[in-house]
Amino acid sequence: MLSSIAQSFSGPKMNTFISDLRPKLSKSSRILTPSDPDFSAANERWTDIDRKTPAVIVQPTCEDDIAILVKAAHVAKVAFVPASGGHSPWSTIENGMVIDVSQFKDVHVDANRQLVTVRGGVLMKELQIALSEENQFTTVANGNTVGAIPYMIGGGISSYTPLIGYACENILSARIVVATGDIVVASETENSDLLWAIRGAGQFFGLVTELVVRTHSPSLMGPDGVRQLGTIFFPTERASEVCSVLRDVVSRNDHASAGHFMVMNDPSKGRILMVAAQYFGTGPELQATYQPVIDLEPLDHNHQPSTFEKHSDHLAWMCPKGEFKRFSQTGLKCIDPKHFGRLVDLHRELSETLPGTERSVFTIEWHTKTPDDGPRKTETSFGLKKIDTWLNILTWYTDPALHEQVLQFDMRAQEIMRSDTEENAFVSYTNTSRSDPIGHRYKDAAAVAKLKELKQIWDPEGCFTKELL
Repeated sequence: MLSSIAQSFSGPKMNTFISDLRPKLSKSSRILTPSDPDFSAANERWTDIDRKTPAVIVQPTCEDDIAILVKAAHVAKVAFVPASGGHSPWSTIENGMVIDVSQFKDVHVDANRQLVTVRGGVLMKELQIALSEENQFTTVANGNTVGAIPYMIGGGISSYTPLIGYACENILSARIVVATGDIVVASETENSDLLWAIRGAGQFFGLVTELVVRTHSPSLMGPDGVRQLGTIFFPTERASEVCSVLRDVVSRNDHASAGHFMVMNDPSKGRILMVAAQYFGTGPELQATYQPVIDLEPLDHNHQPSTFEKHSDHLAWMCPKGEFKRFSQTGLKCIDPKHFGRLVDLHRELSETLPGTERSVFTIEWHTKTPDDGPRKTETSFGLKKIDTWLNILTWYTDPALHEQVLQFDMRAQEIMRSDTEENAFVSYTNTSRSDPIGHRYKDAAAVAKLKELKQIWDPEGCFTKELL
């Protein structure tokens, strides 16, 4: 959120800024500086890549405090960034202010109206628990500690996309603190253009404090209100063969599923391929749909039901804070067996040449087609609705000296999977990239033009990033 005129600074000027804040905020809000014993813990993030040391971390406990902080920073020209779950590469700043909303959070479910109101720093697991208690579900990310609001306003790729679309397509209204410190309501009847922008690009217009989101009955997942998780394991030398059969299965339109085809280092199985299918239906239906893959005689396979509340529990090993982790997502035209074989070879090269990278995972993510009715009719600024296949690269290492070398592997992976794609058709997911050209992240030129017009209205000075200016 670096403004073109805001400054990152410390010393007497920052001390004065902090002193002026204290009497304005509610008593329960916290102001932490590097000398405070809780500062280091508050500054921890999912990754230590590019982790900076802010001059102050403020943890507001109400929406009014957030408005006060944004207005004060705007007036004093103090650079700031928001933080929620700490996964975002852009939630860290040197000598500026972090507005950490982790202590301002609330979830209210209205099952009768099929709505959920999400406030502040609610994390995915907290949202899943609250919805499950009311027998509802909505789009969520594959990570229990990801901040719900930042995920949703950036698009929101989800395993549930084949059923109910992306997260941004389920946003019904929002409350947002804009650069002036005003709290603005965006809905279909009030500031509707701003609501459109928030659905896919909200991070560029203000600090979203609240979303009202559409929820759905778990019966959409199957007769028992659960999804089926299937895992099928193969040796890595069979990558192209398995990929070819899997491509044919998931391209069919007779079922709803999502999943990941990954190469990874398993603690018990060694370096291995895993098809992790998420099927919306019964166990026997999953078995029948993926029978062509099972007929390839895998090393092992199994399936089991999973409730919405436990959606990402099996990925908890990826969520701890610290060390050096990077996650990128690149849109693909299709699942390509030849390219995937090369990707598997690249993963082996990474593991063998750079010690400490063994937990890195290279993945192809797929979703079957989303129905054109329901949430898919919602107008959003998100420009990647037609993308059903993604390259997910998780690099994870322990030695900071390897940063540039590991980054090159990430870039090479993207080059492999894009090798038959013209550059003007490149796709980069908006929630994991801000350095790629905007045309890679928002594919509709008219939508980009509209976003730029709205940026001039709501954040003309670039208080919430200079993107779109």
